[in-house]
Amino acid sequence: MPIEVIRENSDSGSPTFNGRLRLRFLSWISIILIFTLGGATYYIYNTQQTHLEYSLKNKAYAIGQFIALISPDAIYSYDVTTLDSFVEQISNDVDVRYAQIITLENVPVTTYLPEDIDPKTIASWISDNPGQVQFKSSQDTNSITLKFPINDGEINLGWLVIGLNTSRIEYITQTATVFLIEIYTIIVLILGSVIFIVFKMQVLNPVNALTTGATRVAVGKLDQDVPIISDDELGRLAHSFNTMQREIKTDREILIGFNKQLEEEIEYRQKASEELKKLSMAVEQSPASVVITDTKGLIEYVNPKYTEISGYSAKEVIGNPTKQLGADVEDGALLKDIWSTIEKGKVWTGEFCTKRKNGTVYWESAVIAPIRDNNNITTHYLTVKEDITQRKAIEDKLLEQATHDQLTKLPNRFLAFDRLEQLIQHAERNKTHVAVIYIDLDNFKNVNDSLGHSVGDELLILLSKRINDQLRKQDTLARLGGDEFLALIPDLNDLSTDLEKVVTRLLSTTESPVELHNHQLNITSSLGIAVYPDDGTTVSALMSNADIAMYDAKHAGRNTFRFFTKDLNNKISEKIALETELSQALELNELYPVYQPILDIAQQELVGAEVLLRWKNPQLGIVPPAEFIPVAEQSGLIRPITDWLFQRILDDVNVWSNKPDNFWLSVNVPPNYFCDTSFSKAISRINQQAENAGIRLCIEITENLLLQGDSNVLNIFEHLSSLGIESAIDDFGTGYSSLAYIKKFPLNHLKIDRSFVKGLPHDEDDRALTEIIVLMSKKFGISVIAEGVETEDQADFLNSLDIKYAQGFLYAKPMVSMSFNEYLSDHYSPVPTP
Repeated sequence: MPIEVIRENSDSGSPTFNGRLRLRFLSWISIILIFTLGGATYYIYNTQQTHLEYSLKNKAYAIGQFIALISPDAIYSYDVTTLDSFVEQISNDVDVRYAQIITLENVPVTTYLPEDIDPKTIASWISDNPGQVQFKSSQDTNSITLKFPINDGEINLGWLVIGLNTSRIEYITQTATVFLIEIYTIIVLILGSVIFIVFKMQVLNPVNALTTGATRVAVGKLDQDVPIISDDELGRLAHSFNTMQREIKTDREILIGFNKQLEEEIEYRQKASEELKKLSMAVEQSPASVVITDTKGLIEYVNPKYTEISGYSAKEVIGNPTKQLGADVEDGALLKDIWSTIEKGKVWTGEFCTKRKNGTVYWESAVIAPIRDNNNITTHYLTVKEDITQRKAIEDKLLEQATHDQLTKLPNRFLAFDRLEQLIQHAERNKTHVAVIYIDLDNFKNVNDSLGHSVGDELLILLSKRINDQLRKQDTLARLGGDEFLALIPDLNDLSTDLEKVVTRLLSTTESPVELHNHQLNITSSLGIAVYPDDGTTVSALMSNADIAMYDAKHAGRNTFRFFTKDLNNKISEKIALETELSQALELNELYPVYQPILDIAQQELVGAEVLLRWKNPQLGIVPPAEFIPVAEQSGLIRPITDWLFQRILDDVNVWSNKPDNFWLSVNVPPNYFCDTSFSKAISRINQQAENAGIRLCIEITENLLLQGDSNVLNIFEHLSSLGIESAIDDFGTGYSSLAYIKKFPLNHLKIDRSFVKGLPHDEDDRALTEIIVLMSKKFGISVIAEGVETEDQADFLNSLDIKYAQGFLYAKPMVSMSFNEYLSDHYSPVPTP
């Protein structure tokens, strides 16, 4: 019999169905029951009624009790132990062979089975067709399998399968059953075949199709519809199933999307929660104070660090207003700036001074920023603050150290120059003058050398206070270093009057005696003055010109002042140019020694020579020693020049062929090099070389060196004497002559300056001075050497005073080495050894 398959178009409307399946099924079942039950009922009704009724009542009771006891909760919770206990209770019945609970997919839920039952056998007994109570005979004729649905309302949770042992009942009804089987076998076979074929075609096939579709749906395959085989109720069921499948597919996709969104939302919320927790911990444990306020300045949160620093607890400040977001700032302009900045949505960064709860003041560095919502509207203000009190103290100390002299507490060079720059700008705007006064204490080194640096420091402190007291409040006194100070005098209108008063007071206050440690100290000062804008318009120009003027005051005799002038500037420029050329003179071989003979006046014999230094420069020509020697001493070039001169002398001596016995060379040594520790070591080596060359050395020094009173000078003289080196005072009588130092130091010669010799023998004053010098030297056992002897009358007069040695143009002019060697050959011939 062909089967017409009705395919459903998902785009078309719902197809029409009729109810013939139900009528056909009822018709065939009615016919079979009428023929079967009609013949059997009469035969077995009386004989089996009692036994079947009793047995079936027991079984129905047991099954009803089990079903009543089974709770869907046990199925939901998968409570196997409870379910096994129910199954075991049913299985204990004499007519029950086994009982088992299975799922919709025929998977066993319970684990209890009698020992003689194989699970594989049970599986073969259980029907795969769901529905109402089903009966199926197994190959084992002693068993009947019953399947009962387990429902929770309209939801089918599974099946109860019961296997009944029918051997006892069959034993009772065997006779009747055999008879019935014989009578109705043919009828049952015929009718059963017809019913089976019809049932299969009309019921089983559609049901199998629905089952297959349900299985696909169960495993998630929703793309294939169930075929509609007929247009009856099963066809309608298939159509409804397909509609349900499509809705499930759509709902599933929606649920998958919702589930994905939900997972993402959960993940986002978890991360947000973790970040929020982390942020909260960070704020709570932050080493900086954190304050959160609303837009009106009411505090809503403070962290523990705020409480630790300010002393206020969170309870004391939360809900209270603060004008400056947690800072006790009294600066109105600062508060205005803070609120003006943050109300514009900007971040304010700065420092301010605030107070703790106990009233102590401290400094904070703060960052105040607006907090915005998703609509970019400011809802709160966040303040993060750090206690910088200690850092501020260090900064103030460092600033003090960087800008002030640590001894006198006066502004140092850096701060003085900065203030001078400001004063220049002020004077430019107001068309006024600024005086820059360079102050240098005279001979301050003598105090340090004689009384020690601690006394020198006390003297500096005292003098700085004295000088500062003579200045106005708007004036500035700074210490540049050592014994040098700088006074800045602004707002000068009448230069001659105003400056004269200031300078007079400064000179007067420094020259006043000072009593320190039982010593009366007399200190003077030399002042150099430069005025803005006449003498310069920059800091460097004014400082340089004031320095030039100060050195001019030094050269003028100290304890005075000098204004900077253009002539003075020209002199300094020439001096600088001279120093620049002199620094290259050694390297360019522009320096050379000359030798002026020294003779025994009475015997007219050559005894020695004075070494004089000469400089011939291609641009400057012959530069007089009086010009370049002071420059060399001030610049420090005199030391390498002196070392070079000694070595050059030794080289020249080794070339000379004839030298008198006990011949000496007299060499000038500057005071600053004479007192240097390296001089003693160098002169020992030079003297040894001179002795090897057959000459003696005589060191000439000036009177000013002896006036220093330094014990080191006496030690050097004694060292020279121990080496056999003679010493002489050059230009005696022109400086601060003193009998004390002549007596104290082991001197060999006094050299009378040419200024005294020039007027001899006619000038009465020169005669008197010369006679006094000769008389004094004789008393101390010191020989006298006359310089600048140019006439016979001068020589005769000197000889009459028993002055032993002389030098000058009368005898010979200074000569270079080669000429002096020739002079030696002409004026001295060694006596041949017999």
